[in-house]
Amino acid sequence: MKMLKNIILFSYNLIVSLIALPFAVILILMGKLAIYASSYSEVSLIASKIPFLLGQKIRFYYYKATLNHLGEKVVFMYGSFCQYPNASIGDRVHIGYYNAIGDVIIGNDVIVGGFVNFISGTNQHSYEDPTQKISIQKAAGRSTINIGSDVWIGSNAVIAASIGDRCVIGAGSVLVKSAEEHSIYAGNPAKLIKKI
Repeated sequence: MKMLKNIILFSYNLIVSLIALPFAVILILMGKLAIYASSYSEVSLIASKIPFLLGQKIRFYYYKATLNHLGEKVVFMYGSFCQYPNASIGDRVHIGYYNAIGDVIIGNDVIVGGFVNFISGTNQHSYEDPTQKISIQKAAGRSTINIGSDVWIGSNAVIAASIGDRCVIGAGSVLVKSAEEHSIYAGNPAKLIKKI
């Protein structure tokens, strides 16, 4: 019985993969063009709205072809998207529902809950010059945040700083300063709760 179940599961995955491939090719072409038009995130948003296992397969193929690096066994759940093609994601990463992934490098064996926002640093915008509108002021710009390996990030977190290896970031936390490895952080702003 178990062998039959495995055969059915394998066949199902193979069929869905074959169906996903032509859709992924179209999105890959659109994504490659969008990189030059500075509209990569718009194509990524289209890919994020395809449901079920079909959507997961399409997103995997799309990001495998358009991101700086995408490892094996990476799952992007419905609604999750990468804003920039220079993101790098390791192996065995599970990205939950409705995540926005900015300029980030993610290690291996990472679990991300739903509705997590990876902000590309805390200096993307400026308000220092009182003679200019905030919307036109330039700041330092995006910076790459590094997420280590063996990390769990709870739902509704905002990640604006790097995270060391083997860390847990509590649900709803706002991380604005780097998290040390082997630690649990939680709160707004996120603070060290304990070492693990």
